[in-house]
Amino acid sequence: MMTQRPLQTRRGFTLVELLVTIAIIAALAAIGFSLAGSMRQKAQMAQAMSKLRGLGAGFVAYTSSSGGLLPYEDSPGSDDWTTAAKPENSEAWYNVLPRQMGAPGVGDLVSTPQEFYNESHPIYIPGAPYPKDDKKLSKPYFAVAMNSRLQRKDEEGIKDQGALASIINPVRTVAFLERGMPGDEKVNKAQTGFDAGPKANPRAFAARHNQRGILVFVDGHAEVRPVSDLIDRGGQIKYPQDDVVWTADPDEDPN
Repeated sequence: MMTQRPLQTRRGFTLVELLVTIAIIAALAAIGFSLAGSMRQKAQMAQAMSKLRGLGAGFVAYTSSSGGLLPYEDSPGSDDWTTAAKPENSEAWYNVLPRQMGAPGVGDLVSTPQEFYNESHPIYIPGAPYPKDDKKLSKPYFAVAMNSRLQRKDEEGIKDQGALASIINPVRTVAFLERGMPGDEKVNKAQTGFDAGPKANPRAFAARHNQRGILVFVDGHAEVRPVSDLIDRGGQIKYPQDDVVWTADPDEDPN
């Protein structure tokens, strides 16, 4: 006589197995989010590098066509749409260089400021923390700025436009830098000037790409650098200027 084998009872997950499964899913999700964030950051840095290389090429083209004169770092007075649109400010870098590149200058957008925050505009920088609301339409928020150490005031207090011929080491001298905006994080507590203005010194350097940012040099090339290459922990600009130069004469103290 055949004996009938008892039916095996179906066993569910134990609490330990359930917790292990949840932990594995959470770990995989965290890895996925991290990879997605890393890929997005790399894509943004590649886009920013492309934009800033284009700005460097526009700068070189401008100095070639202007007889070696540099564009102005900003406009006298407030940095708003109306001031930028004044005819006397046509040679400010944020007007003349976009136009050199076939795009409207900031002063051309006084009636349509939203166009400044379009990825197609040559000085819109992907990954920069532009304001999310209409606040950004009240004035132009710059994620890239001209090096404020290239143009100095004369004895009468007038800032000279400056000339390419006065720059002793154009390959190592900074023309533009990614600059800090109100929403940017500071890598060094001594950093200052995160106000989104059109000119900046090294203390306002924005390291948006894995704690690094992009510099554009006078000869037109661009490099990715950490903040520590530009200033020390106390906020002093690195001097002597052996590697990155901010002034027309490398022997001049940029602080």
